[in-house]
Amino acid sequence: MYPVLDLLQAIDDLRPHASQEIDEGLRLIMEGDELSASVRERLLSVFNHIERLGIESPMLKIVDTGDTIDAEDLSTSDFDGEPWRLILGKTPIAGCLRARGDETTLLFFSVNGFQQWLMNWDPCLYPTGNVPDFAKPVTIRVQGLSQSVGGPLLWVMPPGAPCPNVETISLPESKEVHGLIHTNATRGLRVCPMGYALTWGDLENPEVAPLVKLSSMVMSVCLVQELRCIEGRYEATLKGTKRISMPLYDEDQIVSAKTLKILIEAVLWVYEERPETRLSLVMDRLSIDIEREQSLLSGMENHLGAALYQARDSYAFVILERKDAYHKEVRELMKDMKSHADLYAAKVRELVNSLTRDALGILFFVAFSFIAKFDKNNFADLLVSAELAFLVKVLSCYLLLSFALQLSAHWRDVLLADQESKAWLDVLQHYSSQADKQNRFLQPIDKRRRTFYFFLFITGCAYSLLAWATWNLPKIIEPWIG
Repeated sequence: MYPVLDLLQAIDDLRPHASQEIDEGLRLIMEGDELSASVRERLLSVFNHIERLGIESPMLKIVDTGDTIDAEDLSTSDFDGEPWRLILGKTPIAGCLRARGDETTLLFFSVNGFQQWLMNWDPCLYPTGNVPDFAKPVTIRVQGLSQSVGGPLLWVMPPGAPCPNVETISLPESKEVHGLIHTNATRGLRVCPMGYALTWGDLENPEVAPLVKLSSMVMSVCLVQELRCIEGRYEATLKGTKRISMPLYDEDQIVSAKTLKILIEAVLWVYEERPETRLSLVMDRLSIDIEREQSLLSGMENHLGAALYQARDSYAFVILERKDAYHKEVRELMKDMKSHADLYAAKVRELVNSLTRDALGILFFVAFSFIAKFDKNNFADLLVSAELAFLVKVLSCYLLLSFALQLSAHWRDVLLADQESKAWLDVLQHYSSQADKQNRFLQPIDKRRRTFYFFLFITGCAYSLLAWATWNLPKIIEPWIG
């Protein structure tokens, strides 16, 4: 790690000679007004330290002419007085500071560069391309940072800081959050509280204030019913006692560590169990307290503590009051399940009855047709007659048509019944959980559905075999009378 630290120090030494510095996520750009002996000395130090690390050399150019110069050119004064630009790729350097084997490592050469990057970072966008995925371990090394901070997945540390001991925390996964909130945007959105949570370190440190605000934004989004992105700005909607929509945050707002702590506490409590009910309790109070001209983050900072306290206090009473309603709803769901199960049972019986009816019909029709020709000579003439050949083909086509009509009618009927039943489940399900819906309705019906499809397959095979036998009936019978 020491060669990397030496390189960072060399960058710090070069900084006073740069008129402009752009510290991006993947590269550092430094520009100076004129090259001189002192600047060349510091640039050469940067080149030497990078060579010691065994990584690709940075790109150094003369701005006016676009000429590229290397370490050898820095030993001469040929380009003195010319404006220069240094472009340094940070990914190989960050790789030398990796703290965890499966992490993405970012590097910033100054606290100011880190803060500027955070101000342009959107934590609700789904990551694409070379954008780091905060749903996985991410470590950000920041030169000049005084103390480390972080959470379960995100660590922000000085370059030489050791790995911390992090306590586990049971924040919800993205799919749990998206199961509770509705997102509406032209771009892909993803809310990942585990990736942005900050649970350790000195969060009151002004150096990490933009990061605390970013984390608070993500936590607050977990506590709304709807999130919309309108022309690049986010708007949140609360549906409690009142319905209220507001911007997600104020541009110049500073969020305290205490607010972030309450937000994390609220997210943990809401998603611990019955999240729909718990979120509704929190929203009932928040939708009354938050003013329409406030942003969501400002409202959370001022009123979330009281709303969470009231929600916890009333939760037990609400659950007791809703027990009767819950059992009533479950009874209604079970009635719906029974009627839906009866539908599948009826369909299976219809398939068996139809197969039996068609098979017996064909048998009686052919038998009565042959009785009149039971004389051996007449019977032999009948088997080779064009009339019988035409008749058995018509009967075979009837069998296939009969099964095709049954298949289309039953399949369509079952498909519509499934769709209607699931739609009604979503409409009527106020007190029972998604697990109740899955375990008490959907899983038993799946067994009935598989039974129906099995009998549909067996019936299809039987009809195909019966149609084939009817089509080839003269050839099948002929050897037996020979």
